[in-house]
Parts: sequence; structure tokens; C-alpha cells
Amino acid sequence: MRGKTMELEKLRSLIGSGDIETVIVASPDMQGRLFAKRMTGRHFLGAGQDGVGTCSVVLGWGHDHALDPGYDLTGWANGYPDLHVRPDFTSIRPYPWFEKTAFIMGDATKPDGSEISVAPRTILKNMIAQLAEHGLRPLFASELECYLLRETPETAFDKGFVNLQTKHRTLHPETLSRMSEDEGYLGELRRQMESAEVKIEMVKAEYAPGQVEINLEYTDALEAADRHMVLKAGAKDIALQQGLVATFMAKLAHDLGGSSCHIHMSLLDKNGQSAFSDGADGKGNSATMRHFLGGMMAHLPDAFLFFAPTTNSYRRMRAGTFAPNMLTWGEDNRTVALRLVGKGAARRIENRIPGADVNPYLAYSAMLAAGLRGIEEKREPIGDATIGNAYDIKDAPKLPSDLGEATDVFETSEFVRTAFGEDVQKHYANFGRQSVRAASVVVTDYERRMLLLDI
Repeated sequence: MRGKTMELEKLRSLIGSGDIETVIVASPDMQGRLFAKRMTGRHFLGAGQDGVGTCSVVLGWGHDHALDPGYDLTGWANGYPDLHVRPDFTSIRPYPWFEKTAFIMGDATKPDGSEISVAPRTILKNMIAQLAEHGLRPLFASELECYLLRETPETAFDKGFVNLQTKHRTLHPETLSRMSEDEGYLGELRRQMESAEVKIEMVKAEYAPGQVEINLEYTDALEAADRHMVLKAGAKDIALQQGLVATFMAKLAHDLGGSSCHIHMSLLDKNGQSAFSDGADGKGNSATMRHFLGGMMAHLPDAFLFFAPTTNSYRRMRAGTFAPNMLTWGEDNRTVALRLVGKGAARRIENRIPGADVNPYLAYSAMLAAGLRGIEEKREPIGDATIGNAYDIKDAPKLPSDLGEATDVFETSEFVRTAFGEDVQKHYANFGRQSVRAASVVVTDYERRMLLLDI
């Protein structure tokens, strides 16, 4: 269920007629960014259909594009060899905010076409295949928040990325008046995403000045992750075209609300029916759903690196912020980590842990791996459903409190090793370790404010 994406023959025809002049072939990196090449339609009709080569460093550098050591895939020791991006022709779509442009998501492979096991899209595809062996088909939808800034990349740089001006100064969440002020941007975003076959359900003004929320439609896991990536890219592109900057940082500033990516998911059985909603427990939850939830609660902390991948991610998770800081669950309760919502075919789990900085391929994969393990182990959820304020619970299991702790747990986890393989565990543990190292040597504005005059 890919949605109404463009077929390859249609793309060839549009290139031949001159309606498409540029083809983008892209793939996700570890950080949840798209690395890509733009090619002419003429080149695509020739060698470009076989894909594009690029340096393997794209799966081995830091958030700041530093050439981090410690990766087997790429580095000075093997000369930073090429990898290949093989187009997935089921993912062709218009990229209409740029004239006469088409977009294709691709899979990172070795030059001989063999799989790169640590590539995020490959990790998710392999996990989807494991669910299929159990007769299960996962559905996902991302619910993304971001800030709009009255800045350009140049003005943000000139300000040292501090004292940035949000699009609005005052707080008017959920109101039509604030959404109307933003309709010039949000309306254009909705229209362009519709043309790109990225289905948006709704948008709204969020709980901070200049913050908006964008909800994507439910679809199959791989398509949902692809749409998430195209949405982020388009949201940033369209903002720049309107003289704005859109940022998906988890925590833009200590005195502003965090930006989340709540992930909704459910499973279909081999008959295409909800595997979550037979009501076996008298509350609308099937045994499969209970065990899936139990697996998530048992194993998500081990894979927390896939939900909170930056040092900034952890600044969002504080009590009283609508972001969880403990491992809790409950029915329609926005203070918990795992919220159960919907009835019947719409019965689903909302994972409220990730911030907007999350890589959807990795987060979806971690949810599926943990839930599948729970089904296999017949796990039950930890504790009772939370009624009331989960932040008041003192004995709930803790979540990792910073990137270093999350990396330590990930690196030594039996669950991570058996679910994803030793190569994935080693690669992403190094990613976390290098990210912590890079952040540890930075002199912050906080340190200057506290110490410059007093010490």
C-alpha cells in the first residue's frame, strides 16, 4: 500500500515530454537526513536508472559532518569507498515545490548491489519482513512538530544560533486565529504535500510561539517512513522559499516547549484485519496488542538510542512537559510514554517518547523489534494502566536520561544484538559514542553566562 505514487513508465514519459527535467535520488542517513543527488532527466533515462554512487561517509559522519572514527563500513582505513543508492521505483513521486522535479527514495547498497545492513531503510525493511513471517503487517503514522523562525540560514549563523526570532511572539495554541496567521505557509505545505502523494490529515498551532504540528495519514511502515522524510524536507524547503526557517530540533530553547514526533502504530493480521482490537481483555485490547505493548515496555529502553539520537533529545523529556520521563502506559493519557487510543479497527499504540529529531526508519524498527519480541515471549505490560498524572508516579521504570546512558545500554544489550545484529549494534553504538564526545568538548552559552564574569 504505497499510495498513488508515480510509475516508472509515467516518469519516463514525463521526462520525454519535458514536464520533468530533474530527478532526485535520495536515501536516509543515520541522523534522519536525506543524502541525495539531483540528475538531469536525460541522464536518468540513461545510466541514472541504475542509481547513483556516493561516498560511504554519508553513513559514517556526525551531526556536524565530522569524519568520525570507529566505523567498519567507512573511514580512512578503507579509503572511504563508494556506496550505491539503488532507486526504489515504487517510491517515485513528484517534488512539486521545485519546478519539473521528481523524487525517488533509494536503498544504500555496496557497489556490487549487496545489502548494507546498517543503512536505516534496510534495517526497517528487514524488520517488516520479520513481522511478515508472523503474518503481521505494520501500519504507522508520524505526528511531527516544528518551529518556524523569522530567520534565514545566514542570519541564524550570524547570531551564533542564539536569540533566534520565532515566527510569533505570543502563545495561541489550537486557535483558528493563529492557524490563519500561518495559513500562507501551512496551506502551501498541505497543497504541495498532496501533490507529492504525502498525505497530511491535519495541521494545527502548537503549544509554543511559532510552533506547528503536522499529522500524516496512516499507511504501511516503509511508506510512512518515506513520507515522514519527504515531509521534513519539503517543510524546510517551503519555509526557505517564504523567508523562514523550519527546525525539527527536539528542544529549540530551554524556555520553549519541545518538539515531538508522536508515532502511532498498529498491526494487521494475514486477513487484513486489526490484530490489536479483538477485545480479548474486555477493554478492546487483543492478546497480540497486550504482548506487543509488553514487549515495547520491556525492550524499548535498550533501543532508546533509536528514539532519542542527539544530546538535545533529552532536554525535551522533563516532567510536566507532555514528554515522558518514565516508562508508563495508559488509556488516552498524555502524561504516559505509551498511550492507547482508538477503538475497533482504529485501535493503536501512540509512542510519545520520540522528539521531532528522530530518524523514523530506526524508531519504527525499534518499536517493531520490541513488540515482536513481546509477542514471542507473551509479555504483559509492566504495571497497571496509569490513571491520572504519570509524572506523580515514583516507582515507574526510568528511561535513559542522556545520550551517554542510552548508548551504554544499547551497546551491551542482548536484545539489540539479537534483534538487529552485531554490525548494527556496533555501528550505532559508535554513532552515539562519537556524538557524546563531540558535544563534550563544546563550550556552551550557559557556561559563558554562568562563569565569564564571576570566575
